[in-house]
Amino acid sequence: MTKKSKFGKIGAAHLEMIISFIFFMGFIFFLFTTIQPYDTTTLSSSVVAGLYDSFEETIHTNLTNIFLRANYNGSSCFYIQFPDKFFKYNFTNSLVRDINDTEIISEFQGNNLNINSTGVFYKVSISPEFNTSSLGGCDLLTNYSLGSLIERRVSSYNSLTEMSDKYTNDYEGLKQDLNVPEVFDLGIICHELPELNMERLIPRLVDVVSRDYVLEVLKDNGEVINTRFTIKVW
Repeated sequence: MTKKSKFGKIGAAHLEMIISFIFFMGFIFFLFTTIQPYDTTTLSSSVVAGLYDSFEETIHTNLTNIFLRANYNGSSCFYIQFPDKFFKYNFTNSLVRDINDTEIISEFQGNNLNINSTGVFYKVSISPEFNTSSLGGCDLLTNYSLGSLIERRVSSYNSLTEMSDKYTNDYEGLKQDLNVPEVFDLGIICHELPELNMERLIPRLVDVVSRDYVLEVLKDNGEVINTRFTIKVW
């Protein structure tokens, strides 16, 4: 009787272990079938954030605005030597307008700004976005004053145009430039500049994650446009 009782207890213990194992495996199967090991929404949101960083870094440029008063009594053009120690950004291309917003021919040569005018007051803008002019043989002017210096990081309309063209003609290359994983697709909507929209067909029944961002976009005529961008990944 004692030996049979011992075997009965061992058999019951084995049965309990088998039942426990079945319950454990059932629980694991339930976890894998009902709970995803990762959150695709969180992953897509991370891709959108990373895409924005790459997007902004690719299209950014700089813009400097400063007011100039020049006491010039000559008859042709003059140049002034800008003190670069007061400026954050390098001197690149210039766009100069008088107080009536009439554009004046101008050119940077190193730290020297040439201006083809005999006026007094000027609004000077400096950025790589502007077109270059050719102007020389001007008189050195030392009697001038500067004021209202504003320097900021903006977005380049020309760079956006190049990106939009690449989206159409070399989509995979653009994805690599922007560090977008191969499994994702992207779209960028420029609400105030629809001619630059980057869109493609989005398949049905896919999750699309989008975020809105606002950037200042600089054109080569000096116009700055506050633009809302919608960045999408799916």
